[in-house]
Amino acid sequence: MKTACIETIASVAGQMGWNSYYTLLNKCFQGASTSPDKQKLFIRLICAILDKFHFSNTEEQSLVGVSDTGITDLISCASDVNTNIHTCLYKVVLPKIQKLMDADSERVDVNINLAALKLLKVLPGDVMDTYLTTILHRISNFLKSRLESIRDEARSALATCLKELGLGYLQLIVKVLRSTLKLGYELHVLGYTLNFILSKCLSSAVFGEIDYCLRDLLSVIVNDILGDVAEQKEVEKIASKMKETKKKMSFESLRLVAQNLTFKEYAQKLLLAVTAHSQKHVTQTVKGKLENMLHSIDAGIESNPSVDQTDLFVFIYSIIEDGLIKLEDKDSRSHLITVFGMRMLHKRIKGNYWEEKCIMGIEQGVKDENTSLQKKRDENTLSLLDPFVKLLSDGLCSKYDDILSSSLGCLTVLVKLPLLSLQVHAERIKSAVLDIAQHPVNSSSPLMQSCWTLLTILLRNTEMSLDQEQIRMLIKLPIFLDLERNPSALSLLKGIVNRKLNAAEIYDLVTTTVA
Repeated sequence: MKTACIETIASVAGQMGWNSYYTLLNKCFQGASTSPDKQKLFIRLICAILDKFHFSNTEEQSLVGVSDTGITDLISCASDVNTNIHTCLYKVVLPKIQKLMDADSERVDVNINLAALKLLKVLPGDVMDTYLTTILHRISNFLKSRLESIRDEARSALATCLKELGLGYLQLIVKVLRSTLKLGYELHVLGYTLNFILSKCLSSAVFGEIDYCLRDLLSVIVNDILGDVAEQKEVEKIASKMKETKKKMSFESLRLVAQNLTFKEYAQKLLLAVTAHSQKHVTQTVKGKLENMLHSIDAGIESNPSVDQTDLFVFIYSIIEDGLIKLEDKDSRSHLITVFGMRMLHKRIKGNYWEEKCIMGIEQGVKDENTSLQKKRDENTLSLLDPFVKLLSDGLCSKYDDILSSSLGCLTVLVKLPLLSLQVHAERIKSAVLDIAQHPVNSSSPLMQSCWTLLTILLRNTEMSLDQEQIRMLIKLPIFLDLERNPSALSLLKGIVNRKLNAAEIYDLVTTTVA
């Protein structure tokens, strides 16, 4: 009932003349001052009335239907009216709001700060510039409080302010936060608060609205994860005192940023945030954090509406290519980025759509306009994937197991598609896979499982040829010592048998297995 009354009064205010509107506003302030128990209700009403402020176009409305001879006088009159309105708001209403804000210096009231912002928005821009930073600093100072409830109220107030102002003010809020929260536990609060604000204000944002302040956002996020503040979070005594230290919310902040920036122009800068803060040789702890950062970036990109398929594959290709080149310098950062790129590729090409529908679109021909359009899309996709064959072939020569495994996984999908580069690099891929098969690694390891899977696919889906020596080498691999317990070995053996490859060792192995 109270909410309905507020909405009704505000709607009526939206139809009032200035004198009545101003009188109503003053009565609300009087009620807020004289009735402490109803102060929140009156402030909500003040906010609703300010939302219905409709006097900014007085000049234009006054000129409608006026003859040319009277325009000059009316412009002067309308200008005087607007000046009078702004004077009343600035000299009378704004001080009343400030008085309410100062009345309780021990806590922050979200609604009072919201009312102040709504008022500043209807005043000339220079007034907003003068008072806004002061209001934001006042709210941010409450984040230094040792009381969790006060910090929570301050975070809610900042998020409410940003929703009212728009994301164009995000950079200002971040700068105010960074200038306020600088030492010790305050840095933990900074990272946590940024995540809270982003989670509240980016849920329905249009991509690209945070591009302009990406550097400021990443500075807070990366410092929270990798800086001294992150090291302090590892100390149990500190972590047990405040909720802001118990969990690194900045990984989620990074995901939100990746989800909402303009992908084509800014994706590379996200990766720089990872590589620029790591040394050539990193500890396992730091490596884990870097991997989590990359995972967060990937999750954000996956949900980013600005991501175009062509731009995505160009991006993935560039980071894999660059990483493979730099790996010769034994750069740990390049290793992480290369694996990240390959895993991004694998995630986006695996599944029935790629393995079945894409091929069907190419082979079945055109039946109608929709099929024709799909066929063109599939052909475009194949043209984007084709260059990866050579790149992944290079990856099969890496000395890092996770790069080998990732390359094998991606090729397992790609060899099923009609890609021209597969014919060019078939022998190289075969030789590399056979070399990996002979690695002195446990046959149940992820690397060897990926190797057996690709070998099986090559035998079933391609015209890969094996000479007698290569067949003997395969049959003698340890994987075939226990076929009953190794499904991968059985699948590979079926692939060899189905190809009708002629070698006595095959029959000996089958006979031994049956017996």
